[in-house]
Amino acid sequence: MVAMAASRPVPYVGMRVRVWHLGAMEHAVVEEVHDHGRTLVVDGDTYTLRKLNGRFVRTGEPYYGTRLLLKPPDG
Repeated sequence: MVAMAASRPVPYVGMRVRVWHLGAMEHAVVEEVHDHGRTLVVDGDTYTLRKLNGRFVRTGEPYYGTRLLLKPPDG
């Protein structure tokens, strides 16, 4: 049996991410991980993994709001 690669990186404290808002992108780092990786704190803002689209979106915003892009380990 061959192991399958994860479809997305598992977030961890210290992981580099990008914050995407209105077409602008900023670099940031994950400060906290909660709820088995479904909630992240980045630059003091909380982001939750949305079931609707599978993206981390800033708490209190619609599913298409400010979101996180997880960078690959080498990127």
